[in-house]
Amino acid sequence: MSPRRNPQPMRLARQGGREPRLLGLFLLGLLLFLPPFLAVFNRGATVFGLPLLYLYLFLAWSAFIALIARALRRPPDIGPE
Repeated sequence: MSPRRNPQPMRLARQGGREPRLLGLFLLGLLLFLPPFLAVFNRGATVFGLPLLYLYLFLAWSAFIALIARALRRPPDIGPE
C-alpha cells in the first residue's frame, strides 16, 4: 500500500474578485452596443474602404472579448504555502 499524499489546501475566493469586473464589463457592453451610441458611428464615412459603423463594431467587439478574457484569466498558482 502506497503512502497517502496530503491534498492541496483549498484556497478561498478573495474579496473583490471577478464579480465587480464582470458587472462593469456587462455595463460597458450595454453602452457600446446600444442603438443610440451606434448611431454616432452610422455615418457615410469610410476608413480604408470600410464603413465606419462596421469598423467600430468589429473593433469594439474584439476589444470587449479581450477584456472579458483578461477578467476571467486565472491568477498564477503560487504553490503550497
